[in-house]
Amino acid sequence: MPCRSRRPRFCSCSVDHCDSQALRSTKLAVVHLGFLHRNLKCPKFFSLSVYEKKIGTMRLLKTNVSLVSTGIVLHASVAVVMAQTCTLQSTYRWTSTDVLADPKSGWASLKDFTNVVYKGQHLVYGTTHNTGSSWGSMNFGLFSNWSDMATASQNAMSSGAVAPTLFYFEPKDIWTAFTYRTSSDPTNANGWSSALPLFSGTISGSSTGCIDQTVIGDDTTMYLFFTGDNGKVYRASMPIGNFPGNFGTSSTVVMSDTSNNLFEAVQVYTVQGQKKYLMIVEAIGSNGRYFRSFTADSLGGSWTPQAATEAQPFAGKANSGATWTNDISHGDLVRSNPDQTMTIDPCNLQLLYQGRAANSGGDYGLLPYRPGLLTLQR
Repeated sequence: MPCRSRRPRFCSCSVDHCDSQALRSTKLAVVHLGFLHRNLKCPKFFSLSVYEKKIGTMRLLKTNVSLVSTGIVLHASVAVVMAQTCTLQSTYRWTSTDVLADPKSGWASLKDFTNVVYKGQHLVYGTTHNTGSSWGSMNFGLFSNWSDMATASQNAMSSGAVAPTLFYFEPKDIWTAFTYRTSSDPTNANGWSSALPLFSGTISGSSTGCIDQTVIGDDTTMYLFFTGDNGKVYRASMPIGNFPGNFGTSSTVVMSDTSNNLFEAVQVYTVQGQKKYLMIVEAIGSNGRYFRSFTADSLGGSWTPQAATEAQPFAGKANSGATWTNDISHGDLVRSNPDQTMTIDPCNLQLLYQGRAANSGGDYGLLPYRPGLLTLQR
């Protein structure tokens, strides 16, 4: 049903005539291509020609646009956004890049990647290990194409943190990462606040404690998911108005299996255009590390296996198309929205992952992990 508002939440069609369902399905199209107007939540400037080219799942018809200094006025007899929707596949087949970047001098590995699109460019954080015995964290300078990652700057963080999850917390107009830190400029590797805990509880039967914490939100609640290298995935929650903050001491086991089947690196996403959520969890198989996937109808609900075997994984040696690595390990799906909903576009799935030379071995910290990118074949 059409909405008639002078201040739509996201201006991707006529200011006076907009389809609310189309706006919801194209929320990131605006975020991805422009600066958010602080009051209108709309970009101060964008080009519809670029908009149409960049967002392959959208098609904008019969528009006439003029820009004014106070914001955007869209003059159109009709402006229609056609949004393509795709269901999640039951089986996955990918193609892979070669190594996207080598670590700078003094580092042995680059791993545990998280990424968002920020002002039209890729922003990637990750974990490092030096050639000795120390872990650290870093980010890459902004880059436009994945092929540019090799020459992007690699910037060390002065305070240690590993396995980050980066996102924009829209309700409070702030970026957050790690466990937890906040910033108004996510590109500055050393511009984050001091670290505060996301969770103060403990778990049993784990030699690592709570690791690989990731956060996702719906309209009312923020959820924390984490693992412990013990065959379990845990969940905690808080009202969205209390975030960012500590999720407390209580958690619920939402899945349980062998430690190899549910090892670590859990990530949870909202599936764009559907009332569905996707979870991926790293597993250890006979041919290396791989991802299993699960789906749910709500973030507080139960999870159903989707592509969850080594022979038919979400992503692994069996279906990655990668020739330089057997491991398809800790990473992040490329999100269509940088905010707390962790939204992914099932029509255009890509996975930024860590891999290593198949014949490499030795101390875990010194394993030569490098970034690679999978692209789903439909």
